[in-house]
Amino acid sequence: MSRCQNCKVEILDDTDYCPLCKCVLESEKEKRTAMYPNARVVVRRFRFLENLVLFLSIAAESILVLINWWTDTHLLWSLIVGLILLYGNVVLRLAVVGASGYLFKSVSLTVIAIWVLWGIDYLTGYRGWSLNYVLPSGILFLDAGILVLMIVNRRNWQSYMMLQIFTILLSILPTVLLAIGKINFPYLAIIAMAISILIFLGTLILGDRRARAELKRRFHL
Repeated sequence: MSRCQNCKVEILDDTDYCPLCKCVLESEKEKRTAMYPNARVVVRRFRFLENLVLFLSIAAESILVLINWWTDTHLLWSLIVGLILLYGNVVLRLAVVGASGYLFKSVSLTVIAIWVLWGIDYLTGYRGWSLNYVLPSGILFLDAGILVLMIVNRRNWQSYMMLQIFTILLSILPTVLLAIGKINFPYLAIIAMAISILIFLGTLILGDRRARAELKRRFHL
């Protein structure tokens, strides 16, 4: 089927010209093709951008490592820059271009950020700020995100119970580090674990049947 833009009529015959005004016809197939962008081209562009940023990061890090080795080997500042470049590439591939859900992206980027900051703390002489402050603060950030998501998505709030269990398990880590003496500032670690447990208990108690049904469905009880 074709359409004449001049006469505003549809032509059922297999012809390239309008029988009335002799103008070139526009086929519906061409019209539909022009209506949507080529998704493959867009994906290729993003993929090229990912690979370009990765290549430039590797090239820059290689140069910085050589400069660091020639000038000062006491402070490995090139590795600190490398960790920052690594996190930037993760953000680009996971958060900007990645097709994963926002929940997975938020949790993954938070956990990776904690590891990157711990690496920076270790490379700068390890003063313990990454374990004393960054780790429990990251857990509190996840707790706050869970509360916001449950408020926004009130109809499906019980779907975040598995994330609550994950934050409880994650909050055990600073508690263990506190017990073995790796953390000397106990307040944030205790607060992070207490809030994670309280959020889960509050969801379980206030959610009643829906919360228990969600746990049974997740754990096949």
